[in-house]
Amino acid sequence: MSDSASSADPEDLFDRQLLDCTVDLNGIVPELAARYSPVAVIAALATHVGGGLKICLASGVCTAEQARNLIRRLERLTFEQD
Repeated sequence: MSDSASSADPEDLFDRQLLDCTVDLNGIVPELAARYSPVAVIAALATHVGGGLKICLASGVCTAEQARNLIRRLERLTFEQD
């Protein structure tokens, strides 16, 4: 099997991109938290997520159900106990 992204399992590729993006955000968020309150940073991120989902829905990148699944995931991550 080739190492190219085109032959990779889409779910594995997404998981890798998610991890890489999370690492990048982990480098940026502390800088923002040093300048703004934690609530302001989270609110700004939420605004970006909402806008991003709206764009993805409008352009057909994701379905309404996929967007809802993402929101449910966020709720689980926020409110479920470890």
